[in-house]
Amino acid sequence: MGLGISRKQMVMVATLLSGTLLTVLNLTLMTPALPTIMADMSVSAETVQWLTSGYGMVEAVVIPLSAYLMGRFSTRQLFIGCEALFALGSLIAAFAPSFEFILAGRMIQAACTGIVMPMVSSVILLILPREKRGSAMGIIGLIIGFAPAIGPSLSGILVDHIGWRAIFAIVTVLAFVVVACATRTLQNFGGFERTRFDAPSVVLSTVGLISLLYGFSTFGSANNLIETAVLVVVGALVLGFYVRRQLTLDEPMLKLDILRTRQYRTVVIIVALLQAGLIGMETIMPLYIQGVLGNSATVSGLTLLPGTVIGALIGFTAGRIFDRVGVRKTALVGALFMILGACGLFSLRGDSNILLICAAYGIVAIGVQFTMTPLNTWGVNSLPNASVRYAQSTSNTVNQVAGSFGTAMLVSIATLVSSSATNLSGTAQVFAGYHASFTGTALLLLIVMAIILLFVRDRKGETAKEATPLGADQAQRPGTITVADAMNPVVASVGEDASVRDVMKIMEETGTTGVVVTGPNGQVKGFVTDGNVTRYLARQDLDLSSAILRMSASYRDEDDLLSRFQDLAALNVMQVAATNVITVPPDMPLDKACALLMEHKIKKVPVIKDGKAVGSLGRRNIIHYAFEHMH
Repeated sequence: MGLGISRKQMVMVATLLSGTLLTVLNLTLMTPALPTIMADMSVSAETVQWLTSGYGMVEAVVIPLSAYLMGRFSTRQLFIGCEALFALGSLIAAFAPSFEFILAGRMIQAACTGIVMPMVSSVILLILPREKRGSAMGIIGLIIGFAPAIGPSLSGILVDHIGWRAIFAIVTVLAFVVVACATRTLQNFGGFERTRFDAPSVVLSTVGLISLLYGFSTFGSANNLIETAVLVVVGALVLGFYVRRQLTLDEPMLKLDILRTRQYRTVVIIVALLQAGLIGMETIMPLYIQGVLGNSATVSGLTLLPGTVIGALIGFTAGRIFDRVGVRKTALVGALFMILGACGLFSLRGDSNILLICAAYGIVAIGVQFTMTPLNTWGVNSLPNASVRYAQSTSNTVNQVAGSFGTAMLVSIATLVSSSATNLSGTAQVFAGYHASFTGTALLLLIVMAIILLFVRDRKGETAKEATPLGADQAQRPGTITVADAMNPVVASVGEDASVRDVMKIMEETGTTGVVVTGPNGQVKGFVTDGNVTRYLARQDLDLSSAILRMSASYRDEDDLLSRFQDLAALNVMQVAATNVITVPPDMPLDKACALLMEHKIKKVPVIKDGKAVGSLGRRNIIHYAFEHMH
């Protein structure tokens, strides 16, 4: 499939994806190794689960920081630096003399994952032409979706034949390979908007999440109930202050006010519950298969493989089904699968057949993907265009937190029930705890189905308002200064078959900073500004404040500026043009137009009348008009 990008850009995308694939693969590598690590390091299930829940917690704390770091460092610096640090964390875990060192290595890995994944997604979306993004991201999502499927199976084989340290050793080698490739292929892709670093928000989120998670993880010990209660209360209060701060800041780290949109809020709650149940179940399952049934790590990994693979395929096709039948029918089908799978989990016993476990997990995985994919699309569609870019960061953070808490809670429930089942002994006592966890997962899935039944509807008018401000409330009032008074009436335009070279020629000859792309009948198809053009050539100098990034970054790119300039000039104009064009009518009040430019952080918009461009309005036009008339 042609992606509409040059060979060099294709290599760049492949390199970025390789790093993302490695971090995603690393998420699920741990689960089959947990029983062996428990035995080797003499730790309990409550302690070992921190390798999973702690990972998600650190990732959740770091994800909101990714936007700040993307504005501060270039793609080359940030990606290479994070992958190098990821390799260091893997190396620490591989040679860990105690459990604390394994945990430290995992936390370093998690911090890098929280930065790399949002950064790679944003960069790839900017590299790919807009008309190719849907297909390309579908394929990319399918590729990345298979990483969690490979992880447990690969991990199980390594644990049985070499040992759990081999997992981290292989990840270390692969990370250094990614660093080497990135050093040769990545360009300094910059141009992201700088955001403010808010230290109090980081402190509040870290303290709050650690307190809550540690509190939930100690829930299984009856002797620590007072400590648990204190930690949970403190964590909840601190997180409350964090949420309040995000809602009051002009530039919050996490834009939580988008949760005020009911439709999007419903989706976030549903997906969070699914993440809590699914991640927790994936942690408990290897402990059950190995510790109760007496199977090997390889078997526990392979048991999860069919469900994960089928789930990834379902997730790829669920979007098409959603487009045809709507969100409610698609999500209800997924919910029915989840309930069937939950019944299978509830029916598991201390001597259950592996095939039954495989089927139960597989049905749950199918249901989850059938539900999550259409719901995420439905939720994002409810947001205004200006808020869509914040949705991924918010939902990813909430999902990671939910997964961490779900793991901690389900493991604690298993520990508490097992320790309380004094009438049982041996594996029967251990299984009693795991069965309680499976029951908890089933209850979460029932709650999800209830929410879908009550709140998920296909209704007209639920999609977000378009960013193009053409409402009746913006009509001209008598005596009002309008866009027509200040706009530039000269329209600089090119056809959609033009090259970027043609656009740059017009900019040079006319002195304009914005060119309209028109279709055969003069309708507006896109808009190109000087920012769109220069973004391709953007590069940032090294910031010497970061030792790691300084060591891993290169002072010279393989390609010089002229080479990148030539690549850009040869592209079709639609590969750099904005297609979801924000426009204004000539009769719009000028103050409304000023507010629009500030809201969307843009410098210029086309002026459209009857579907055709009649001029352009930029900040310079507004300042010129104000200067001419202020006396």
